[in-house]
Amino acid sequence: MGKAKQAIRLTAKFDGGNPRRASRIREDRHGVFTVRPTWDSDPDRSYGLAFAVMVENAGLDAATLTVNVDWGTPRHMEYKHVYYVNCEGEEDWTEIAAAVDGQVASVTFDAAPGVSYLSLSPMYNYSRYLAFMDALAQRPEADVVLAGKSREGREIWHVQIPPGATPDAEPVMFICRNNACESAGNFMIEGMVRFLFSGEPEATELMRRFTFHFLPMTNPDGAFNGLERDTARENGANLGRMNTAPDSAHDAIRHTLEAVRPGVFVNMHNWMIPDVDGLLCNDELYARRLSELLPPVGSIPRRYHREWYSDAITEVEDRGDVTLYPIAKLPELHRESGGTWKDFCRERFDARAMAVEFPWQGRTVDDMRQLGIALLKAVCLVRVSERGIE
Repeated sequence: MGKAKQAIRLTAKFDGGNPRRASRIREDRHGVFTVRPTWDSDPDRSYGLAFAVMVENAGLDAATLTVNVDWGTPRHMEYKHVYYVNCEGEEDWTEIAAAVDGQVASVTFDAAPGVSYLSLSPMYNYSRYLAFMDALAQRPEADVVLAGKSREGREIWHVQIPPGATPDAEPVMFICRNNACESAGNFMIEGMVRFLFSGEPEATELMRRFTFHFLPMTNPDGAFNGLERDTARENGANLGRMNTAPDSAHDAIRHTLEAVRPGVFVNMHNWMIPDVDGLLCNDELYARRLSELLPPVGSIPRRYHREWYSDAITEVEDRGDVTLYPIAKLPELHRESGGTWKDFCRERFDARAMAVEFPWQGRTVDDMRQLGIALLKAVCLVRVSERGIE
């Protein structure tokens, strides 16, 4: 008798899944599925970077699957040729190259018995975030307070390390998940927190000089609902812009920043350009020094794209790996968007403010944690040297 076929099921009806509708997942034949992800909006306004499905293998053996991810258009496919697989209960994700033909990326992998996940980026969903917040709330070394709630009632937590007021310690703020699909910042914050809790002399000294603040998931609705950027598919807010649709999550970010008044602000992202890390700073000092201090992390060589504002130029200057923006033209450049949170922090608090972009390709979960530690150390080192903090 032939070997019985194993029962395999694909679904995206879970925290962080995309597409949500069962009609967008089709079994073509045993072990071969077609999935049509749901875009936030049309390809002129988004890149279609949200995709995550759950694989349920009811058999006793691993099963070889092919998932044909049909994106509906060949636009932006340069960002969709690598995918990630995780077996539930395991820490890391396996990076798999897809075979791309037009608008379809075909991913073949072995699904272990039980539950596995296939995603465009390693997942960090709302449930995992809440578990992390619950764990931190038990630690005396941290204050965990509710900064606000999203439109759909999900929690936005503010973490402070060390807790309470520290005389003369400058506040440093790290935030992530403005864009719902960008999970790297969550793992980077995990690394930062572990380092601060480590008891290492360097961590103790940094906590003497600085108070660290974290908003680890600013867009819980978008993360839970498997979106790419905004807080909702219809009339959602772009949390990375000051001028956007009204949203309580945006209000929570603003109110937290106004309460903390950070001297240094870092917004963490992961764009999909595989071999380029981004240091998008408001001043030249940080753009240059961070690129010197941050170690290479990951299995593929990368270069930096840096940008900063300058009062020595009158027009935007694109110099390849460096882009300069004239300070005098910022009101014009930001007329529609209102600028970003780094602009808000620069203007309101005279903060050293930046956004960083660290793509996933060639990096593991632990790589992102180590990169988070390196970023925290580098940001503080530049600030100490700049201010001559004792």
